[in-house]
Amino acid sequence: MSTESGATGTQPAAASFLVAVSVALAGGVAGALFVGLQPGVNWILIAATVALPVALAFRHDVSAHLVMFSGLSLALVLTSVHSSAEWLLLSCLLVALGLASAAVAPGSTWFETALGVTAVAWRAPCACAWLLRSRPGAAGRRRVTVAPLMRGLILGSLLLAIFGALFASADRAFAQLADRVLLVPDVDKSLLPARAAVACLAGLFAGALASFAPRLEVGNGAPVVWAAERTAGLGERRRRRLGRTEWITALAMLDALFAAFVAVQVAVLFGGRDHVLTTSGLTYAEYARSGFWQLAVVAALTLAVLGLLARYARRDDGRDLVVLKVLGGVLIALTLVVLASAFKRLSLYEEVYGFTRLRLVVHVALLWFAGIFAMVAVAGARGSAGWMPRAVVAFSALTLVIFTLARPDALIAERNVERFEATGNIDVSYLSSLSPDAVPALSSLSEPHRSCTLAGFRSELAPGEPVLSFNAARDAAREVLHNTPVSATALETCPYR
Repeated sequence: MSTESGATGTQPAAASFLVAVSVALAGGVAGALFVGLQPGVNWILIAATVALPVALAFRHDVSAHLVMFSGLSLALVLTSVHSSAEWLLLSCLLVALGLASAAVAPGSTWFETALGVTAVAWRAPCACAWLLRSRPGAAGRRRVTVAPLMRGLILGSLLLAIFGALFASADRAFAQLADRVLLVPDVDKSLLPARAAVACLAGLFAGALASFAPRLEVGNGAPVVWAAERTAGLGERRRRRLGRTEWITALAMLDALFAAFVAVQVAVLFGGRDHVLTTSGLTYAEYARSGFWQLAVVAALTLAVLGLLARYARRDDGRDLVVLKVLGGVLIALTLVVLASAFKRLSLYEEVYGFTRLRLVVHVALLWFAGIFAMVAVAGARGSAGWMPRAVVAFSALTLVIFTLARPDALIAERNVERFEATGNIDVSYLSSLSPDAVPALSSLSEPHRSCTLAGFRSELAPGEPVLSFNAARDAAREVLHNTPVSATALETCPYR
């Protein structure tokens, strides 16, 4: 394993020291702002400090891949200011971490891409040792550059504390503003271990990301380079083990089965409620519930079948390739109809029971499946799929960004309010368990349902929050609650009590 010194003399060592300082800053900010604060501006500040050592390390090695994947990662973190649904924001955070790892460890195959998403975990021990060895450069000007900056920060902090206290005591409005800006959770000894753990993990994560910069020469780029070395030459040694007759017969039979199913589904999709009831002998809800998950599994298995055929089906000449494209294209087209049938079944079920988080997530998953099949169709038509691994990861991240920006809890509340106005059916207990994203829609309910559903939100959002955890959805919810009257009579007669 090579050290941080490279061909440019002491410059990589000095750069490594600056990265180490920024890594320590990232860990300190994460430990202070992540634990004890709700998602908001604090997540963006943490992301910015984590991105700093990466920017320093990769300033000479910027690529389109790095920009795209790191941009998607930061976009997912930015949703922490837009939505208040913590169940969704935590998912965005996990995906953002994986995208950041894939940004610095690009892969060209499915295996390398999967390893790239977890590359930071592989690199962590090596990066930790590299960071511990970091020190200022031998040149005196390097030490002179850093030392005054540190002394200036200490002196500036002291002056801010003195003059800030004087200004706060002189003006009440300024004092209130200072209280909001400086408001942080109470120093609770029970939170110190969690903050220390988060600080260490965030710092190590930032350092591991930065260590992938080629000019730093830390390690050998594992696991992606390791994967490439292990798989080198396998393409030449691999033999197609599925003969022409076998795969053509199997694929044609599968197409015929899908065509028969689709013929039935076309009548169901366009036949309406009466056709379902007279043909299946089930209620609308029972029909929707009876086959949705099976159709979703069918779509997933179809992707696996197409992938295996593309990898192992023997193609001796151009005619075999044309046959594979035609039969595979037919299967993709029929699968899209199957996905439309599953989407319709779920919509029918929601007509009876309303929207929930799970049902909305499945709606988006079906649309995601359709997008993946469209990419598979394009790859088959072009005869090349080398771009697919990165495209699938980027498309999946973009789907999650759009889904989060749509504020699913708000959509759920809106649809359930519309259903209540049309049918008189409503689940007050479930709606009151949503995030503050749902407050604007729920405020349009009639009494007693409005006061009942909003009671929990009034309690949750009653205390203020510091500027560091500002969130647009929670702020809008507080404004709506402030302008929405409360019915004491309604609270005494809540339907779910």
